Amino acid sequence: MTNVNPFQRPLLELADDAFVAVDEGATYEEVLGRLRDAHAGSLVVTQGGRVSGVFTERDVLNKCVLEGLRPATPVRELMTGAPVTLPVTATVSDAVQLMHERRIRNIPLLAEGGAPRGLLTVGRVIRFLA
Repeated sequence: MTNVNPFQRPLLELADDAFVAVDEGATYEEVLGRLRDAHAGSLVVTQGGRVSGVFTERDVLNKCVLEGLRPATPVRELMTGAPVTLPVTATVSDAVQLMHERRIRNIPLLAEGGAPRGLLTVGRVIRFLA
């Protein structure tokens, strides 16, 4: 039996069908409810079925709590826009290198046609490699 290097595994193996995605028009209050209900720390923001941003716990702290935003504020005003993405065909090694180089913790994964297929978090990578 051959031993496969885990860093060469495709990200499809880490894609999570239960990832949370919201439309850019969702309110800050709705987004917080979705994160709480999913026990998630981050989610994918979409526009027209395409990834347009990422919203994380850090955004809540740095942009929402400290600035005292209204609950009706659209997530498009709070998200990190134009996030770095990877196709599900990329490898774990590609993701780790990108996370390190760009100092990011969340990478939306894209299906072949460009639709969101998951959200890769640094925690998910660590659990996979452990």
